[in-house]
Amino acid sequence: MSVNNYSFSGYYPDKIIGWLWLAMTIFVIIKLWKKKIIKVYFTLIISGIILSILPMMIPFFGFVHYFSTIGSYQRIQLDDTYRIDRNRPGALYKPQITIYRHEGIFEKQISRTSYDKVAENVLELTYESPIIGSDQPIQSAKIVNVTKDSIGIEYQIMNKKKIYYHKTKENWFED
Repeated sequence: MSVNNYSFSGYYPDKIIGWLWLAMTIFVIIKLWKKKIIKVYFTLIISGIILSILPMMIPFFGFVHYFSTIGSYQRIQLDDTYRIDRNRPGALYKPQITIYRHEGIFEKQISRTSYDKVAENVLELTYESPIIGSDQPIQSAKIVNVTKDSIGIEYQIMNKKKIYYHKTKENWFED
């Protein structure tokens, strides 16, 4: 599902599935500890964690970001079909806006934009302006226009409102 940018609808189902996988892995390791393959599996998991900490802890922080809500700043439901997240998906990412379209029990990620671009547009920042937009929360957001190629959202940041048009991508491999 993730290859095509689909996930279960909402923010927490993916977190719950991750925690269930982790709990079941621990349960299987404890229950079947006497088998040699389980001891090898456990050793590989622990070795992977330790080795991921060595190169600046980047893979380790990837696991931490996946299993926790660290880096998730805001979730705004625009209507019954669309929602946006202002988040930092990984340790080395800048904050970004991700737009999801609800499709039954699933939702599809249709757009990703740097939050700095949205904040610069709404706050009308220039190169000489102090960088204050990326830390400011979105006060409100509402859908203005939805087309096949873009989605227009009116953002309010620091009491300033402006419409930003996000380019939508149905196929992430096109560019």
